[in-house]
Amino acid sequence: MKKALLLLLGIVAVCFIIANVDYLADFFNTMMTGALVPMVIAILLMLGRHFVQAASYDAAFDAVGHATGFWHNVVLIFSLVFINTFCLFSGATGVAFIIDDAHREGCDAGQSTGGAILSQIGYFAAVFAISVIGFITMLISGRMNTVFLVGGLVLAGVLVILSSLFFVGHLRPRVLYRLFLTLQNVVNRVLGLFKKSLKPGWGRNLAHSFVETSDLLAKNPKGSVITVAYASFSAILNMACLVAIGYAFGFENVEALVAAFAVGAISVILSPTPQGVGVVEAMITAILTAYGCSVATAAAIALVYRGVMFWIPFCIGAVLLSQAGFFKSKKSATEMQRHKDIAWISGTLVFLVGAVNVGAVFFPDAFTPYTMLTTWVDMSSLVVGIPLILSSLVLMVCAVGLVLRFRTAWAITLSALVLIGGCEFLFQGTWKVGLACLVLFAWLFWKRAAFDRPFSREALAADLAAARRKRARKKQAKAPEVESNIWEEQAERGRELSEEARVHHPE
Repeated sequence: MKKALLLLLGIVAVCFIIANVDYLADFFNTMMTGALVPMVIAILLMLGRHFVQAASYDAAFDAVGHATGFWHNVVLIFSLVFINTFCLFSGATGVAFIIDDAHREGCDAGQSTGGAILSQIGYFAAVFAISVIGFITMLISGRMNTVFLVGGLVLAGVLVILSSLFFVGHLRPRVLYRLFLTLQNVVNRVLGLFKKSLKPGWGRNLAHSFVETSDLLAKNPKGSVITVAYASFSAILNMACLVAIGYAFGFENVEALVAAFAVGAISVILSPTPQGVGVVEAMITAILTAYGCSVATAAAIALVYRGVMFWIPFCIGAVLLSQAGFFKSKKSATEMQRHKDIAWISGTLVFLVGAVNVGAVFFPDAFTPYTMLTTWVDMSSLVVGIPLILSSLVLMVCAVGLVLRFRTAWAITLSALVLIGGCEFLFQGTWKVGLACLVLFAWLFWKRAAFDRPFSREALAADLAAARRKRARKKQAKAPEVESNIWEEQAERGRELSEEARVHHPE
């Protein structure tokens, strides 16, 4: 399933790039008009910025007692650029991805959360430091930006809240316990609407681990300082990249470039678009224009800066994502696991063919930017209307059968692909669709050994029984944990009562 998800992310990435192909073309054409040496320096500064940011993450987890490894964090940093582009609430998604990655590396809940939050504190502290520099610069020049001022205040508030968790965890642990227990109750009420709930004792266990992490940080303040220092240096390299690009286009007003960078850094956080695409470019252009830069030069600087600092890391992240811990297997795959992976990949590809054709019928405008891709699977030249919808639904049903590795679904899919591809070649002349069908046919035929399950009522019943057993195992695994949490809560309550008794009756 993970390989199928990786494949799906790859397809989404290609669609995203194709949808922005005009932007990318402008970026490359504009970049070629800048001076060569400053442009090379800007790219080197971009790479240095991400490597230093990886060192900051490494220092953050080392500070909470779990070193993750420098190269591991390099992969994580670039992967986050890619992941955050496609997720709502990208900042929160990035933190969740960091926590999940650390948990797979052996961190407990408190270490994972503590390291992730400390790394974000370093990031926000660095942006805040740059924001202060930008604030002073704009204040002296008399060109204060309202969005920048509001964003800086919001950033300061977030920084205070995140940092206070560690101070409260060390100085007032019982307050942190109450906070996480309250959060657990609130989240459970929301999840209760969907008949779900957090694991029993989630709040207390997380608070307990978080308190331990806070105590560890208190004994090792140097680690926190190193994390923030690396993050600050990373932000300085980021700012230097914009300055280098400004010099590449003949604009050497460092004061204006620093102010533009500060506003751009805040805009990324406040922007409703993924990674601030479109918004940051407009803000940088506006600030540079206010400082006397021509509109054409300001737009070129903003365009190239975003291309260097976003699009190049985005492409690197797309390549490195397959190396992220989420997609790595902890043990060598068995023959059965390889068959399951092939089934998921095949089913995903066939399902996408059907889904694209159904979507194109009901939402044609939404697929217009991706014509370069959809022309390879568009069956509308062969069938239209209801027949097209029914044909697409048949492929989507067959895709489910392929995931379940049913031989019948495999045979029907092959027949459909041959029929569609042959008709496209012979009668419609749409060679792209015909070629895509034949390539998919060749893949399925080559991997035919993976689809060895007979389709029958007994096979479906076996799948349902396996799903029920899996749920039962999860419940059994939770049972000892629930009992342990109950004893732990009782012990904690006993310690609180004993502490209160000593306060009221010191004798």
